[in-house]
Amino acid sequence: MVRQFVIYLQPTASELVQRSSFVLEETRHNFGVIRLWEQPTDLFLQFPGLLPFATLSQTSDRTQVLQQVAQVIERIPNKETQQNVAASAFIPAGLLLDKSIVQRLLR
Repeated sequence: MVRQFVIYLQPTASELVQRSSFVLEETRHNFGVIRLWEQPTDLFLQFPGLLPFATLSQTSDRTQVLQQVAQVIERIPNKETQQNVAASAFIPAGLLLDKSIVQRLLR
């Protein structure tokens, strides 16, 4: 069995974010939908692989969340992993935050 998911990164007014199927002629695809802005921030702070998406989660203060992400990254024992996670967090954070803030917090 294969489960497909569509992950939406940014809030939008488009009705497409509510759809969970795609139909084309005689083909139908059902998929799960994850809207990151509806997901609890704590979930993303628990796992290093999810840290890059924490600023896109359900929060009223994205800058504070990015500060938390930076603190968690600093506690990762392996420096190479730290650098990779920080680099990975830079792009999603830049979608919704000013780039100078992202640069300052993620160095």
